[in-house]
Amino acid sequence: MSRIFLAPVASIAFACFFFPFGAVAAGVYPSSTLGYDVSYATKAYPATIFNFAIVSVTRGKALVDNKRFVSEFAWARFGAAAAPTIYMNLNAPYGSTVAGNIGSPKACAAAPSSEPTACEGYNYGYNAAKHSYAYATANGATSPIWWLDIEDANSWSKNLAVNDATMQGAMDYLNAQNIRVGVYSMAFMWKKIMGAGFTPKQVLDGSPVATPVWMPVGIMSQVAATNACLTRTSFIPGNPIWLVQYEANSTAIDQNLSC
Repeated sequence: MSRIFLAPVASIAFACFFFPFGAVAAGVYPSSTLGYDVSYATKAYPATIFNFAIVSVTRGKALVDNKRFVSEFAWARFGAAAAPTIYMNLNAPYGSTVAGNIGSPKACAAAPSSEPTACEGYNYGYNAAKHSYAYATANGATSPIWWLDIEDANSWSKNLAVNDATMQGAMDYLNAQNIRVGVYSMAFMWKKIMGAGFTPKQVLDGSPVATPVWMPVGIMSQVAATNACLTRTSFIPGNPIWLVQYEANSTAIDQNLSC
């Protein structure tokens, strides 16, 4: 997960709303508690006890494993009061990871150009999630929720339908494993990559569920994060913001507040 720096008035944060399914968030991340997120690029780890941690299973993009995942997940499991959870990077089907990952589970017509189709995007997202899930479970790591990291630092199509399908494919695979999916992004990135009108759909145990949001907005303090929980608006209308990410300083590990 790359760090996103904005002017001080825009912070790395999440807004919290009072939804009837808020109790679900409390079951994973108890309200008003603090945690950390770590990735292949993390250089320093906090020595203090914390409530929760979110660990990257990917190394910056889809279908590339974080080789530090096992040690980081073990660190999170040992240091946190709550069980660690997982996030994965996602991108549209471009580059060396495309081969072998766009032909199924859907049968897609041949692309009319070098650009991927929405069908191929769906397959790519599905197989990216399948790959990361296999990597995590092979290393004894489980999580009731996975976050999809949607950032414009990764490769995305100019055709928003391809991007939407890629995300939906990843979500569908994880839902089939009885895993709820959340989204890490920002409003301007979400609009640029997925489109302001796109609302992902997920179903668990035969029933539709909301998609939690984890939103960075440039926050540099816990006080500002708390304020963001109360005042920010979700970039996926009608879906709750569960977490606010912030950094106490430019070299600190990413910190998070549960709304």
